[in-house]
Amino acid sequence: MNLWFLSEPKRLAIEREAIERMQSKSTWLEGVEWILDSGIVLKAQIKAHEYIYEVKLSYPNLFPQTPPTVKPIDDDSRWSDHQYTDGALCLEWGPDNWHPSITGAQVLESAYRLIHAENPLGNKQEKEHIPSRHFLTEGQKLRRKNIRFYVKSKFLDVISTFHYNKVANMKFAMVFENKTLVMHVTALEKEDETLWTSSILPEELKPSKEDIGLILKTQLPLEKIQTLKTITDIEELYDKSSVKPLSDEKLILVIDKDNKPHALFSFKSDNELLEIPIVTENNVKNRNPAYLSELNKRKIGIVGLGSLGSKVATSLARMGAEKFYLVDDDIFLSENIVRHTLDWKSVGAHKVDAVENQLKRISSYIYVKTSKINVTGQEATTSLNAVLSQLGNCDLIIDATASPKVFNFLSAVSVSYKKPMVWGEIFAGGIGGLIARSRPDIDPDPQTMRHAFYETTKQFPDIDFNTFEPYGIEEETGKVMIASDADVNVIASHLTRLAVDTVLENDPSMFPFSMYLIGLTTSWIFEAPFDTRPIKTEHLQKYSKKQKVSEEELRPTIEFIQTLLEKTND
Repeated sequence: MNLWFLSEPKRLAIEREAIERMQSKSTWLEGVEWILDSGIVLKAQIKAHEYIYEVKLSYPNLFPQTPPTVKPIDDDSRWSDHQYTDGALCLEWGPDNWHPSITGAQVLESAYRLIHAENPLGNKQEKEHIPSRHFLTEGQKLRRKNIRFYVKSKFLDVISTFHYNKVANMKFAMVFENKTLVMHVTALEKEDETLWTSSILPEELKPSKEDIGLILKTQLPLEKIQTLKTITDIEELYDKSSVKPLSDEKLILVIDKDNKPHALFSFKSDNELLEIPIVTENNVKNRNPAYLSELNKRKIGIVGLGSLGSKVATSLARMGAEKFYLVDDDIFLSENIVRHTLDWKSVGAHKVDAVENQLKRISSYIYVKTSKINVTGQEATTSLNAVLSQLGNCDLIIDATASPKVFNFLSAVSVSYKKPMVWGEIFAGGIGGLIARSRPDIDPDPQTMRHAFYETTKQFPDIDFNTFEPYGIEEETGKVMIASDADVNVIASHLTRLAVDTVLENDPSMFPFSMYLIGLTTSWIFEAPFDTRPIKTEHLQKYSKKQKVSEEELRPTIEFIQTLLEKTND
């Protein structure tokens, strides 16, 4: 433990002198006593309006980098609205504006000014309201309130147009996650007429049967709203026969005469009402860059939902992609957690199903189609062809498998359907990775691109890319070097940006090259982390172009097809 008064004895001397000087010059500071109590503590008496307030000034272990606190000696004493739940007074100096040059004496003087102005023990005529010098964030206000009502500002705009004494039902979903129970309104109804619906809550979070709550638009003042403590009190305000009965867990939104909403909630079979905070989200414009506005119109096929593919998929979803075709036959195991976007909730499930659910929890607008086909495994040919056909209908194909066999199939799809393809790999031991793309009529075909990679790396020092353990390479000592989650994240982020640039057909592209080697450590050809080496491929375009078929070469094929057509007509 760092004892500041031992490591900085000069500062302790300054603190003592400042307190002694203040005591000698002031009429309000009495009974000063220094003690040790888990650190240096000053006990003192503050005299204000003939009343005595016993306080303790506690110096933290990190003083003078962090400020001391002033509390009543009696921990249960509540003197001011400017007092935290632990009893500490909210003074002019705090963590937000503290500077090491400020002394404990100045903090103590601030406590005196607060107490003297508010006069906690005096009569009402002598009290003065002191405005707060700062405001609490929403998070600070709610950290001890674990039941909340969440609404978008659009919903509040709708109910603000209600006439006085209007009553309507609202459907709501209860989501219990992260130690918090949150109510989400999904619809407003009146006499079987839908007045408003929400499309933002993902279907994955909606229960099979939504609960029924109530909205009351009243002319009641705030003071009257605060007296509504039971379900019985609420039922006296409206005609129960005009709306549907409430669910066992009752959520009631009462609008006061100033159009301010108040959320009241009761648990099953409980007549008592609890006022719960309303968390409001403003109508914030899309936080994604403008160039991503068309991404939701593109369908993206991803083969391989391991650590790399799962990160690319979720990142694309957060960037605005809404249409996915996911292919993977693998099962998620606990050992995968160290590099994957999934966690223990998905252990034992197919990766493709778990990632689908993950994507749908990001946005209610996301549509996902999946396949558990093993592209290079023992599968029915018809099944494989169906999957490859589906990938051919995507606007972009992403290979995140690092499998040469899978790459061959996807390359064929890319060429046959004239669809762009991107792929990425994490090099053994996490030393770096590869990202690349092939765009029809712009880049060489994927196979030619891959050949260029191998030809280029022949000029570099030897390294074995075909290791027996995924993302692992064995050093001379026999120790296996494994790529970390951070390593995969770096390559996944670069691959995602390349994928977006490709599918949106940005012109000009933000990537001057279509293949990059990205270093993550000083190893192989990389001189430092993030050492990036582009591989030129544009000169290979001529090798990947198909030669035109002459009429003479095509004639036998045409004649053969004609004979087949004649048979069909017969």
